[in-house]
Amino acid sequence: VCQFYRPATWRCQIVDKHLEALAKKHVRTRFVKINAEKSPYLCDKLKIWCIPTTMLILDGKTEHSIVGFDEFGGKDDFSTNLFEERLRDRGLVD
Repeated sequence: VCQFYRPATWRCQIVDKHLEALAKKHVRTRFVKINAEKSPYLCDKLKIWCIPTTMLILDGKTEHSIVGFDEFGGKDDFSTNLFEERLRDRGLVD
């Protein structure tokens, strides 16, 4: 689970909160963060155009990307359980 973020972006802090909780619960899944401001080449190659973007990678292949909050109803107050469901749907957590 790879989150592309910007430190000053409020919505990235919301995603951080959820991913930190999920990382503690799912220790066999690797959770990483990449600062988009410090990785412009990578963001360009991966076509990261919206921050936050969370890439769901399984066996070295991108299974899905969660771009912004659209998959969470476009709202800031979605639950960690909803985020966990998205990861489970793609086979990243048990």
